[in-house]
Amino acid sequence: MAVDGLLAVGGILSLALGISGLLLVRQSLQEIIWNKKFGAQLLCWSFVCKGVANGVRSVGYEVDAWRFVLYSGHFADQIFAGCMVLLALIFPVPLLRNKRQFKFGVIAVITYTFLSMISAVFLNVNTPLAGLGDAYIVCGFIWATVYLKFRFMKGHEDDKEIQGVADVAILLFIMVIGHILFRWVGLFALSDYFYFMDIYGGNYTTDYLWSMGLASAVIFGLVICLGELLQLIRGNIRATSYVVFTYMLIGMVGHIVLSGTGNSGSGGGTSAGSDYSPFQEIWTQITSAVHFTMMRPIIGLFVLFRYGLIRISEDNQQVGKTMSIVLIVVATSALLEIVQSLMPITEMLSAGILGIAIAFGIGWEERSFQSLISDPIRFPLRKKGTYFPEVVFERTNFITLDKAVSAAILFSLALSYILYMSNVNPFE
Repeated sequence: MAVDGLLAVGGILSLALGISGLLLVRQSLQEIIWNKKFGAQLLCWSFVCKGVANGVRSVGYEVDAWRFVLYSGHFADQIFAGCMVLLALIFPVPLLRNKRQFKFGVIAVITYTFLSMISAVFLNVNTPLAGLGDAYIVCGFIWATVYLKFRFMKGHEDDKEIQGVADVAILLFIMVIGHILFRWVGLFALSDYFYFMDIYGGNYTTDYLWSMGLASAVIFGLVICLGELLQLIRGNIRATSYVVFTYMLIGMVGHIVLSGTGNSGSGGGTSAGSDYSPFQEIWTQITSAVHFTMMRPIIGLFVLFRYGLIRISEDNQQVGKTMSIVLIVVATSALLEIVQSLMPITEMLSAGILGIAIAFGIGWEERSFQSLISDPIRFPLRKKGTYFPEVVFERTNFITLDKAVSAAILFSLALSYILYMSNVNPFE
């Protein structure tokens, strides 16, 4: 499957997760702590943004409306980055600890996002001010710090609730930054391929803000990896430890595969460089591209259900089950298409395998869905006053957040269309 096809699949998965998740949040009748409820909204809206970005980019830039594709995808990514920064500030541990702090945090993130969009319009899309590297720094630092605090909390090594906070910090970190970890060795080996996300043809080799974001993501990833290695030595290994080790090991193998290659195009590492061999292109597809487009929604689904951001009841169970089925069927189909592109099998055989895979996938989904919603991991109530302050928000506050993000997405699409119709040059 070509990268454009993966982007389309990633767009479908992200939109399905985002929209269905928002419906579940709206329909939920169970009481959920404020930072989890806001976290669920922000996580769902971030996937809506990624769905828009991946969807428009799947069209490609060789079309008459390439300016609209470029601007709308870029703006959607900026709103996504803003949602992720705000999410990191309140979940899993709220750094914004009262209404006043939360209000200032929202204003700061909105200002940051707006300035990034204005920089892309009045300067150009490849200016450092319009980049996204600083979002990696903020989110990575916060989630890595939360991980260290809760994973190594003395006397709580076997506390399911305490360790659950560290686990969700790891998963959120991997969800946002995982595709960078596939190339982490390149930072220390001074390999050109590490700087894979150029800013639309910008001079990324001298864009220190962007490079700092990539380097910071790798450093935070190594901190978490070393922490999990220490836990392994102590005999306290957890399921998330294997996730971290897998990503870092793939990064080591990836250095062998990509060593000596140059930079690839923009798009979160989903694009292969012009000097890549067929095998190197395939490697990029099955690692960075798959994570960037498909693994993010799957991890997001797990976090939403497993950690109680969305509570399933009889009123919204059907929506949640439908969302899970859509995700597993689309992801299974896409993965089979990738396998078909790697192996010489006929379309008839591929269709038969797809039917079997979907049948097993749906059965697995039913069991997984029930296990995810049956016993969601709760955060430590005994530490509530210290790490999880009780803040009361009105229902209108949550509705206002939905309206604000939806308005931002619509505004970005309208602005992209105006720039397209005005024949603005994004690079001048």
